[in-house]
Amino acid sequence: MEEMLTKEDFKTALVRLGVKKGMLLYVSASMESFRCVVGGSQAVIESLMELVGYDGTIVMAAPTRYLCDPLEIGNIPRDRIDEARKQTLPFNKKLSVPVGVGEVAVQFMRNEAVLRSNHPMVSFLAWGKYAKLIVEKHPLHFGMNQDSPLGKIKEYNGYVVTLGVDYDQCEIFHLAQYVTMKSPIRIYSCPIEKSGAVSWIQLLDLELTVKGYQDIGQTMEEKQVVKSTYLGNSICRLFSAKSAYQCAVEYLTKE
Repeated sequence: MEEMLTKEDFKTALVRLGVKKGMLLYVSASMESFRCVVGGSQAVIESLMELVGYDGTIVMAAPTRYLCDPLEIGNIPRDRIDEARKQTLPFNKKLSVPVGVGEVAVQFMRNEAVLRSNHPMVSFLAWGKYAKLIVEKHPLHFGMNQDSPLGKIKEYNGYVVTLGVDYDQCEIFHLAQYVTMKSPIRIYSCPIEKSGAVSWIQLLDLELTVKGYQDIGQTMEEKQVVKSTYLGNSICRLFSAKSAYQCAVEYLTKE
């Protein structure tokens, strides 16, 4: 039989990790890891909100990389690319569904007072005391650099919580790639809506990878900067964004 988990089980595990009122948390979660959760993803979200309170802040990634030039997607016949470009929808803060981050982030977006940054490919969601500061002025070029919501989480001494996901899904490590600048720079085309009309813009960004992220996580554990606990059969972790960033820079610089 699958183990049943409740909101209180998540709260107990988060308290064991050290989550408390007023914290700034960047959350990556996978519901698939936990199988049977009473209340589903909303129960996970409420467990986080109730622990940090509105004096705290919760942030999640909400990428929409599918809102780019259809030529980049790769599954559209080349003779229909022009037609697809005309039909591609622009980024919409309320309606554009995040992909690749699981149902917790999608459900988080539906909650009251959750704000979203204005980036057509790599937006972020935030709720709580510093939500507005984190999502405002999200740079279009190099969208996950030091000036992005990710960089602000580090700057404001935030923490990373992973629930049922591994280090290869730890986006905070991306910050280090903008320091080392070893990844190729690419031009991405995206449609945006401005003054009621749709226009295409070009963005510069790194071709980010997760190569070495598992090794960075292992180094963090060896340095004992990661707190971990099990919830059901899945591991949950808590660590500071600054520690993660520093370990990632050290690793990628030597690579």
